[in-house]
Formats: sequence, C-alpha cells, structure tokens
Amino acid sequence: MKSEFVDIFRRPSQWACMIIAATVVTSVNAQEGALSGGWVMDVRGAWEELAAANSVQEVLAEFDRSVDDPSMRCVPPGLIRTAESTAQLEIIEQDHQILILYESYGVVRRVHLNGPQAPEWMPPSPVGYSVGVWQGDELVVETTHLTPHLLNDDGFPFGGHPDARIIERYRPSGDRLELEFRVEDPINLRGPATRTHTFDRVPDSMLLHYHCDPLEATGWRLPATGDSLRDLLQWLELRPPIPE
Repeated sequence: MKSEFVDIFRRPSQWACMIIAATVVTSVNAQEGALSGGWVMDVRGAWEELAAANSVQEVLAEFDRSVDDPSMRCVPPGLIRTAESTAQLEIIEQDHQILILYESYGVVRRVHLNGPQAPEWMPPSPVGYSVGVWQGDELVVETTHLTPHLLNDDGFPFGGHPDARIIERYRPSGDRLELEFRVEDPINLRGPATRTHTFDRVPDSMLLHYHCDPLEATGWRLPATGDSLRDLLQWLELRPPIPE
C-alpha cells in the first residue's frame, strides 16, 4: 500500500490531473449556495441608454397610470418591475433549477439551469421562460417568451415580440449581490438598455403574504343602495377599463 501511494507522486502527469480535478470541484462547490437566501434591494441603479422607439413616444405621452397600469388593480407588473421591488426576494438553489420567490405580488419564478430551451408550444407570460448558466462566479440568465408589460412606472412598453428578451447577471459576493439587467426589444427600444442594482443579504428572512385588494387599489367602493345586484352592475360600469 505504501509503495502505491508513493508511486502516485512519482507520476507527475497523474498528480497534475488530480490537482486540476480538485480545483474544478472546489470552483463548482464555491458557486453552490452563493445565491441562496433572502435579499433586499440596497441601491437602485438608473437605466443607461434607455431610448424609446419613435412609435413609443405617443404611448408615453398619453399614459395614465391610474388607468393604464395593471398593477394598480393588483395585477403583477411583469418581470422587471417585480424584480426591482423594494420588498424582499428569496432565492432557492437546486441541482437543475433556481427558484426565485418575490414577496411583491407573490410571484414565483423558475430558472432552468443549463437548458433546456423553451419548447415551441410555450406560451408567453409576464415572467417569461428563463434559462441560466454559471460563468465562473456569475450566473447569467436569459428570459424570453414575455407578454407585453411596462418597463417602468412611466408607462414604457416592453415585450410581446419574439425577439424581446431580458439578460440578467447575478454577481454574489458574500452578503452582497449585484444584479444587472439588460433588456432588448426591437419594437419598443432603439437599442439595448442596462440597469444595475445592489442587494443585501437578509439573515433568517421570511417572505410575507402579499395582500392587494383591487377595490382598495383603485379607490372604488360598491355604493350602498340596498340592491346588491344593482350595486354590483353599477360598480362594473363605473370602474376603470382594464387595458388589453
């Protein structure tokens, strides 16, 4: 047994392979759990190179948030604004996927690690279809299949086009997390735009139930006339229209 152990050190090529293998394993293990846990935004970055296409200018000029913003009626506002909320988020790392739970609107998101790509029948959704891959200590996530939604509170439209996509770069460093967004939309944007936020880790975080009452959000109340059916029909007629 002793001679076999000593013989390993006499074969430099095998010893070098063992060192390389150990280094790779250590690098992979260093990634595991780096994102797991609760996070809360510390620094909100500004959009860089956010330039609206000509067709968007009129939309922005006529935007009325009280009517045109679905989130005012408790509808989740889409991936970007959900991820940029000041409420906590929780990341759960698994072997084949990463789950991101947003306290804001109770949104749950799945990031498929190393594929697979979205199937042809996959319908678009507010959070789209996300595929992630580790590049060193950085997690890169690409999201496609996005339904039309708003990029910000000013009514900037985004998504709804097959080539619209969001690329996120998660850069964890201890109890700090840098998250960069890059958005691409050939219909609504003149070119790619980026935005970077910084998050702090929240020890022993616990997400709370997100409560949003559409009646409270819109400020509408059922009139009390004693006729419940008539009251309901009147409210349905008076409430703000829901944007298509």
